[in-house]
Amino acid sequence: MSETDESVRDMGLGRRLITNFVIAEFFLIAGNLVVRMCNRGAFLPTWTIAIIAVATALPMLLFATKFFRMLRTDLDEMLQRVALEGLAFAMIVFVPLAGLYVNARAAGLINARLDPPEVLLIPSILVAMGVLISWSRLK
Repeated sequence: MSETDESVRDMGLGRRLITNFVIAEFFLIAGNLVVRMCNRGAFLPTWTIAIIAVATALPMLLFATKFFRMLRTDLDEMLQRVALEGLAFAMIVFVPLAGLYVNARAAGLINARLDPPEVLLIPSILVAMGVLISWSRLK
């Protein structure tokens, strides 16, 4: 296989990976919306709401499994490094921000409350930023 064929294959893998992630993220956010509406409306039993919550999280679990398999078997060393640096960037930025938010809220310095969709989106946006930074640095 030529270098061009390999890069086209890797681009297809990246596109599939991003598509799968967006679909899984959609299920998480939509599930959160349904669960919150059911809790406020109190028109479903608690066990049904729990099943909805678990069922809408399953696509993200499947995505994580597929991502791990793809990272180990389908990506070359450079793309593995880009993905790892993207994840590292997200962790390096997210953990201190989350700690600062939790501590400032506990101290009464801020009254802002993050809703679950924001908490779900922040790490994924940071991973995307980390991948972009790493990718641009390597080109």
